Amino acid sequence: MTELQTRVIVGLGNPGAKYARNRHNVGFMVLEELARRLKLEFQSDLPSHQWASGGGVVLIKPLTYMNLSGEALAAWAGKQAVELTGRPGRAPEFDDEGQQLGEVVPVEGIRPLIVCDDLALPLGSVRLRARGSSGGQNGLASAIDHLGGDVFPRLRLGIAPLEAPVAPEDWPDYVLADFDESEAIVVEDLIDHAANALEFWLAHDLDRTVSRFNRRIRPQA
Repeated sequence: MTELQTRVIVGLGNPGAKYARNRHNVGFMVLEELARRLKLEFQSDLPSHQWASGGGVVLIKPLTYMNLSGEALAAWAGKQAVELTGRPGRAPEFDDEGQQLGEVVPVEGIRPLIVCDDLALPLGSVRLRARGSSGGQNGLASAIDHLGGDVFPRLRLGIAPLEAPVAPEDWPDYVLADFDESEAIVVEDLIDHAANALEFWLAHDLDRTVSRFNRRIRPQA
């Protein structure tokens, strides 16, 4: 299976109207915008998630609440008999003289692209990477746990204030609060830019998408 055949995109967030406009739900917002552009309708065959598919892409919204996002991915994969993975490939073997005997052997399965908020990035920033740690994002940590590794792409969207960092003790309240009205234009642009990146990725490779769409917004001095 090549990278360009089947694409699975997962947007992280919390279900329900109470959380719909929270900073923590920007992953949901981007996935809903992408579904609108692709004319895909979300459906639900299990209480753990909603999903939409068409044209070689599957969109998944976990409904397990953020910290259990990986359980939703496992439930969707099990229901659809699809293998999702985050495991690294098996390393090549070497002979007694240190000569490599073969290439890295890839593991079976589709590596989903996960879209989530990132409190370490200033609002409006976009960072697409091929792999990495959770960076303290609990939904991403849950996905890593259930996928068996961190070797899968992730699109991290900055939600941190531009004026000053959020104190650690205030992180839960901050991410579960709605975006401020003063942030509306920036958030709209962030969602649009992220959806553009995902549309581009659906037709191209990850490296080209990274070079075209990654951006870092500078905090105000």
